[in-house]
Amino acid sequence: MKKIFIVLAVMLVVGIACKKTIDPGGGACACSPTEEPSYLSLSIKGNNGSDLLNAANVGAFSKDQIQLYYKDNQGVSQSIEFTIRQSFSRGTTVYAFNQLFSTQITSLAKNINHTFFLKLGDRQPLALNLKMNGNKTEQLLINQVAVPLETMVPNDDFYIKSIFSLKL
Repeated sequence: MKKIFIVLAVMLVVGIACKKTIDPGGGACACSPTEEPSYLSLSIKGNNGSDLLNAANVGAFSKDQIQLYYKDNQGVSQSIEFTIRQSFSRGTTVYAFNQLFSTQITSLAKNINHTFFLKLGDRQPLALNLKMNGNKTEQLLINQVAVPLETMVPNDDFYIKSIFSLKL
């Protein structure tokens, strides 16, 4: 009888501890190390510092006016999925700019060495090159010029510090 209670207790602990709520295809249980998803997050600002991804601003681009793509080996344009993330706040830190956000571009950049293109409205397409270090977007080059990471926030905000900031 004692052995049955021990077995039931072990099964209960394992059942509770190893729920797959984080990543159903990952490690042995929820406490297993998970892999950080890779992404590109880019804010686009005007010369006057305005948010060009916020439709309320003059001269801003709506999602329909933005194309993110690459050309395959046959020269055919292939669309890359992206979303426009809204401005946000974390604790006392406020990030007032919308961001172009894509996980697909980073997975493509890890697997193939392509130049990607970003077309904003009627402007000429911008050539994007990503340098990846594992799952981290280490560097973003636009038309062969390095785009800086966001620097307007405290040092402890990792997510905001991983947003690239393009000034047009």
